[in-house]
Amino acid sequence: MPWFPPFRKLGTLALAAAVIALPAQVGAQDNGPIAVDPYAQVTFRVVQSDLDFDEDEEIDSSGFAVGGEIGLDFDLGETTGARVELEAGHFAFNDETRSDRSSYGGAVELRQELSDSVEMRVRLRRIENIGVLESSSADQTSAGLRLQWQEGKDRVRLYADYRAREYDLSTPAEGTGWNFAAQYNRRLGSYHWLRIDARHDVMNSDDSPRRSYQRSVVRLKYSRPIAKRLRLRPSIEYREWSYDDRVAVGDPRGDLRADSYVAPRIELAYSSTRGGFFAEANAEYRLRQSNDTRYDNDAIRLGLTLGYRF
Repeated sequence: MPWFPPFRKLGTLALAAAVIALPAQVGAQDNGPIAVDPYAQVTFRVVQSDLDFDEDEEIDSSGFAVGGEIGLDFDLGETTGARVELEAGHFAFNDETRSDRSSYGGAVELRQELSDSVEMRVRLRRIENIGVLESSSADQTSAGLRLQWQEGKDRVRLYADYRAREYDLSTPAEGTGWNFAAQYNRRLGSYHWLRIDARHDVMNSDDSPRRSYQRSVVRLKYSRPIAKRLRLRPSIEYREWSYDDRVAVGDPRGDLRADSYVAPRIELAYSSTRGGFFAEANAEYRLRQSNDTRYDNDAIRLGLTLGYRF
């Protein structure tokens, strides 16, 4: 069972938002009105892929998705801020044997500057019916901490998230685990940067041991403007993961399943500086290896995203 059950439902997120807003209301009596900045975003996404299965929180199989997000940003002082947001999405797969998936959720976060160069962010999130590595449908509650250091053109971010998942199975099952990540970003100019990301996450499920896994990801990404509001973003990613209780089909030694891939990717991104229309087209080729013959194949994934920020 997750160790923080009070945050497992969306209603509790609303309560947490009220807890965040309370000190703001107190501060407002002394410092004047609180600045509130509403925002909203809608997106439409199309994917054409040689993959016939989901491998992450994103849609990897062929199909399309529509989604939206609304929220409020609160300025609670010179060094403190808060955010409350709601999100929803619908995923429709080209494969008629697969059921479409609708997801919805919300989050609250508090940001605090610890010094001129260090910022801390605490975030609580609840999301229903998402696709994850170990299951095609799960509900997730997460509590996370992010520390950010930035000076000049250099920025470093460190993340730690604890996640509790409830799998949509005929027999109820749950899983819990940590996600640790780090990012270094070097700014070279306007929309011109080099970024390195590394992540390691683990999920354990005593109810359904085949859902337990370990995963590591490293990615190098570069962004360069090529025209007004248009950026070219090549990247390369290495990813490996293994399961605690899934025997690899076709492995003569009967080992547990272990997968990895190297994926070069190219993106073309368009956006305005403040709100408005944005778009992204990408192409990725995954050079994949697996000791399970069902998944030991390379794949092409093409994606197009169109959206508008209000």
